[in-house]
Amino acid sequence: MAALDLITLDQAKQQLRITDAESDTELTRLVTAASAIVLKYAGVQDPAWTIDNVPPDAQTAVLLVLAALYEDREGLDDPLGVGAVSLLTCYRSPVLQ
Repeated sequence: MAALDLITLDQAKQQLRITDAESDTELTRLVTAASAIVLKYAGVQDPAWTIDNVPPDAQTAVLLVLAALYEDREGLDDPLGVGAVSLLTCYRSPVLQ
């Protein structure tokens, strides 16, 4: 896992209901991408959030983005869906209400 990953591989596999190890390399890459998307959208500067101190709502947003990236491998849709945006809005500066 990369230093800025906000969830573990086990959390990713649980979210996607994957039990085997065949996809671990791809999932690790997607976890890093999902974490980066969340950090960028929230405007969090490195290393303000780590896997040890990421807020639960932001961690849930990473799981939602991960699922979107995994399901839409062609990249046709924005992985930062409505649910993730809703969870992360309070971290943006200025906060949009």
